Amino acid sequence: MGVEIYKNRDLKESGCDKVNFLYKEDKFYVMDNHLCAIWCWEQQINPENQYGIFHIDRHYDLLNNLSDSFLEENRNAITGTSFENFLTVKGVSGIRFDNYIDSFNRLHTNMLSKAYYCTHKDGNDWHNTSLESVSSESQNVDIWDLPNNIDFWIDSSRRWIINIDIDFFFQVADEECYRFFTNQYIKNVCNSIKEVIDRIDVITIALSPEFCGGWNKSFEVLHILAEEFNIQIPFQYKKIHGESLLV
Repeated sequence: MGVEIYKNRDLKESGCDKVNFLYKEDKFYVMDNHLCAIWCWEQQINPENQYGIFHIDRHYDLLNNLSDSFLEENRNAITGTSFENFLTVKGVSGIRFDNYIDSFNRLHTNMLSKAYYCTHKDGNDWHNTSLESVSSESQNVDIWDLPNNIDFWIDSSRRWIINIDIDFFFQVADEECYRFFTNQYIKNVCNSIKEVIDRIDVITIALSPEFCGGWNKSFEVLHILAEEFNIQIPFQYKKIHGESLLV
């Protein structure tokens, strides 16, 4: 049985510092965008362990705009168990959907020992960030190699954080957002992850509707992921009288 940690019935913009919902089931967390991922990881990690992170996303999400003093002053809110406290540190100048990975790594020096990125190479990569020491060109994964190799890369020498943004499965052309990958590609990625699920401590899944052509398109892909991972999401997306709702 899962837990609805946070939910707005009326779905609003899912911008860089907005939160519409967060759902947890076992080691899976589903959210509208990735700014919540850092809090989710904090709930699942064991500080005694070494971790690798596998980031599957259209964007790198490696902005490093937060000062050391901000992170230290807000450490308890970010790493604590209260989601309401965590919400006090989100914002355009706080934790947002593109700076949470660097923030996590700086709060847990030497915890991350490996980082893989399967992206469309949007945004700044790991150079000149705190992730530079655990990243390399060889870990910049080709999108076509992902389905057949992710279970190889997620090795048993450390525990793992898997971070999936549904916008990875979309692309933009002529100002139109369209699905870039087939259902079978998505299912193959899920099946490879399931092969090594016992090595993974937490899987965070973000919908990012603004980068998928809207809530409806991102929920369509979420349904595929939920079916493959057997996540029993207790609400569904509906558009009623022009309003986007969770019912």
